[in-house]
Amino acid sequence: MMDEYQVPEGFRHYSGPSPAEDNIGPFFYRKLDDELLLGMRATDKHANGTGSVHGGVLLAFADYAVTMLALSGVSGETCVTVSLNSDFMAAAQLGDWVAGSGEVVRRTGSMTFVRGQLTVDVATVLSFLAVARRLKRRD
Repeated sequence: MMDEYQVPEGFRHYSGPSPAEDNIGPFFYRKLDDELLLGMRATDKHANGTGSVHGGVLLAFADYAVTMLALSGVSGETCVTVSLNSDFMAAAQLGDWVAGSGEVVRRTGSMTFVRGQLTVDVATVLSFLAVARRLKRRD
């Protein structure tokens, strides 16, 4: 069985604010200059009936990517996803490092528009377009 915490160097586990993500993941991130990289190690608990990564797990990881990208470079706020459109392009297999990346396309006073992809090596597994609602952080 693959260890879900076996991750590339420099990646940190993001835990705490969303117990659902902790339960589904774990998910990881790495800030590299102005780029935010995201990742998860696919293990047995992420499997569907065919032995590949369940689409719901990939969608949860894409949602994590949306919020992390939407909040990158801003402070004093949080966000929630209000729209997530995705296309499955290929299957991720158990043991794979599923990488997430993307960009903020536009930020308004109340919304952030994000696009990105999940990949394994050079193959795109899932592409997504999303809208996140910007919220002031409550301390």
